[in-house]
This record gives sequence, structure tokens and C-alpha cells, in this order.
Amino acid sequence: MLKTASWLKGVSALVVVLLSGGVAAQNFEIIEQELDSQRHGYTVIRVWGSHYEMGYAMGVAFAGDITQGRDEVKEQLGNLYGTARGIIGATTWLPEGIEDEIDGIVAGVLSVHPDDTLDALDVKVMNTFGDWGYYGGCRSHSCWGNRVDSPVETLSTRRLDFGTPFEMALHHVLCAWDPDDGSVRWVNMAWPGYVAVITGVNAKGTLVSLHDYGSDFQPTDGAVPRCVATRYVLTGMGELPIAEHLGWAEDELGNMTLTTGTFINYYAPAGHGGVFTCTSGGSCGAARTPQQQYMQGEVMMTTNSQTDGTTAPSGGAFMDDYYGEPGSKDLAGHFELMGTSGLHLMSVEYRGEEDMTIWAHGRGRADRIEVEWQELFPGTYPDGGHVDAGPDGSSDAGIVDAGPDGSSDAGIEDAGPDGSSDAGIEDAGGDTTQDASVEDAGADSGADAQPADGDATSDGDDDKGGGCGCASSPHSSDRLLLLLIGLFVVLRRSR
Repeated sequence: MLKTASWLKGVSALVVVLLSGGVAAQNFEIIEQELDSQRHGYTVIRVWGSHYEMGYAMGVAFAGDITQGRDEVKEQLGNLYGTARGIIGATTWLPEGIEDEIDGIVAGVLSVHPDDTLDALDVKVMNTFGDWGYYGGCRSHSCWGNRVDSPVETLSTRRLDFGTPFEMALHHVLCAWDPDDGSVRWVNMAWPGYVAVITGVNAKGTLVSLHDYGSDFQPTDGAVPRCVATRYVLTGMGELPIAEHLGWAEDELGNMTLTTGTFINYYAPAGHGGVFTCTSGGSCGAARTPQQQYMQGEVMMTTNSQTDGTTAPSGGAFMDDYYGEPGSKDLAGHFELMGTSGLHLMSVEYRGEEDMTIWAHGRGRADRIEVEWQELFPGTYPDGGHVDAGPDGSSDAGIVDAGPDGSSDAGIEDAGPDGSSDAGIEDAGGDTTQDASVEDAGADSGADAQPADGDATSDGDDDKGGGCGCASSPHSSDRLLLLLIGLFVVLRRSR
């Protein structure tokens, strides 16, 4: 069993930063945080305001982590880093506002580190590493109807598997995004500086995530990185009713060209979701939807193998067994089924719009995040009600992250690699990759054993791709040749 963390609860401090002679209040609040001396651990943060202001808040809050992440990507890519910038610079980013968020991140970082050279392309390359540096095996599942007990309407869980070449990716960030333009509120489980989505949930209760499948990298001018496509379908639906979200997402994804093949899980509540199969350098087809022949149409699951939905996909036997057992399911069982060997894990108990419980875990920790939607969005009420929790004094604050350079901007003790600790927490392990011999500790011992180094798949998954993207691999350098291939394609088209 996991042990609930002893968090720094409700940490809140007013931070001001001098900007061109003016003073700007930061639109963020650190809700919970556990970091060791290497800045491995968790941060739960809320940002609010315009898209630029939210990005700026992210940049200020994680300035040192973001520059460290940029440096780690540059080191990993070496001479190919400029190539990566050129390729990613030719891609399309959605939805409206995401470019403002990235610009805000850059400005926020530079307000803390004015001599740094970070720019928007650096942030984009960090966000999209998983489009061309992937390897591993992920698992996701969702249930509703007679599989859950009222007031719960849906349970959804996603596990991102395998290792990472980046220290920064062991700082797990659960970020609540609260835009002031009327667009949907959402929560991202990712890392410092991320605006793209690997695992995220919106106020409507839809959990969206990526699984590798046919995941070659084929960039074309104007194509959309897959973790940008997931961000778009998570947050871009406007005021459509939930029953129309999947059809909207299908239309949008069908008219996109994606850089990388993938499954996109679109786990909307109460069976309104589906799973899209998207091709490298192509679009996404019609979604696989729940099938009455399988678990009475009340269960969906995703591995890294294809299925028509009438049977469990290869690699999903342990989930199939779980749903084959009599009785309804609960959040604890849903979460614990997946074990904690993945890079991160998130479960959502959905009871209604803006009425959810989120559990999350990140590699390197023995505890977990347990948080209510109303804790992430103060003044939010079930079924979509909302009271402003911004600069009127209720939560207009944040803590400036000191980051790896050891500086501090608000009298807050540095928790970076200078040896001091943020909360007296011991180092949770400095090895950024996972021991491939360790079995996934699912509810049964046979759940998804990790493959040995060099194996591309697990659990009999076919070799169409094998994992989850977005900085999830200890073997990412094996695929960096894809960048050269991508650049060659781009150059040929430009002649």
C-alpha cells in the first residue's frame, strides 16, 4: 500500500517581481510540495489569469528547473539540438493561447534569470521530446455504469511507463490551469514548463493521454506534435455538451497531420469517450468506442496493441481479470491495480462536472498526491459553478522557485542541488532510469512485467510502437537518428 504524503499544505506567499521598473503580482499558488535536495518529488500548483499570465507564473515558479531541463535536452541531443529546434519550429501549436503560455514561460524564467538565453523554441523542444524520443509500454483503463457506485459516475486511470534520461522529469508537477477567458479549466500531470499534455483531465471529467503505437517521427511543415494534439482536444471544445465531445475531437483530429503515430485516449465520462489511432505524418481515424460485447460496454482499456474493443488488447490481461471479478470498483482499487513502477500514474474519480478526486504518483516517491478538484480551484462548485479566486485576496500568491542555481527570490530557502532540502525529505533516488528487471507491482504479480533492456515491447504487445512518449525513455538516444531523417525530409520539401 502507498502511504499518503505529509505535505506542505496550503503554502502561500505573496511574491512580487520587478519588471521594467514596475511590480507584477504572480498568479500562482503552491498548494502542496515535497522535494528533496535534488528537487526530485512533487509540486501541486495552481496558475490563473490570461494564458500569458499563467505561463509567466509557471516560468517564475520553476525557473531553475526549466533551464535545467533545457540544458539536459541539449546535452542529450548534442549537435542535433539545432536540428530539433528547426523541425519543431515548423510545427503547429494549438489551441489558441498556447503560444502566449510559452511566451509567458520564457518571460517568467528570464525575470528570475535575466542572463539566460531561453526562448520559445527551447520550451517547445522540451515539451515535445516524446514525439521523437519514445520507448516503453503504458496502460490505461476506465469504467462507469454498473461498475461504480453512486455518487461516482466514472473511474479513469493512466500509467506512463519506463524511465527517463532527464533528472528534471523526476520533479513531477500537477498543475491546475485556471484561464480567465472562459475556456475549460484543466489539470496537467507533467513536469516543470510543460503546456503540452501527456496525461491531463479537464473540468468535464475527460482524461486524455498518449500511448505509443506506430510511433515513428515524420515531421512535415505545419504538422501538429502529438502531445500538442492531446492538449487541443482536452481543452478546445468550448461549450459543447459532453455527449458531443468525442465527435468534435474526431473531426478535429481527422483534419490534422500529426508528427508521430500514437493512440490518443479520450476517456470522457459515462462511456462518452473513445481511443483514436493516429498515423505518423498522417491523421487520426474514427475512435474505438465501448462495445456492448465487452464488459457490457462499461469498460475501456488501452495498452500498446490494437483491439476493436470486443476483447482486451494484448498486455491487458491483468486489467481484464480485474473487471472480470464481481462487484463494483473504487478509486483505491483502480489506482493500485496499476502499481507504481511507471514514471507517473494518475487516477480520477468523477462524480460530476468540477466534482472529482485525483490521485497521482511519480517515480522516486513512496507517497502519492490525493487532492480534490475544489482544492485545486478554490471557489469552484460541482456542475461547473465558479467563484473568482484570484487577486481579491483569496489565493493571489505563490512561492518563487529557487531552482538548481541556488538563488532565491522571495526569502524562500533554496531547495536545489546546493544540498539544502525543501521539506527535510530524504533523497528518493537519484537514478533517473528504472531498473528494467523490476516487475510492475500491480494488484497481481503478473501485471505487466518490465521488459529487459533492449526489448521494445512487453506482455506480447505487437511491435507497432511500444510505449508512452514525452520524455519517458532511458533509451531515447537510440531514436535520435529520427531527427536527421526528419530534417532530411524537411530539406527535400523546401527545394
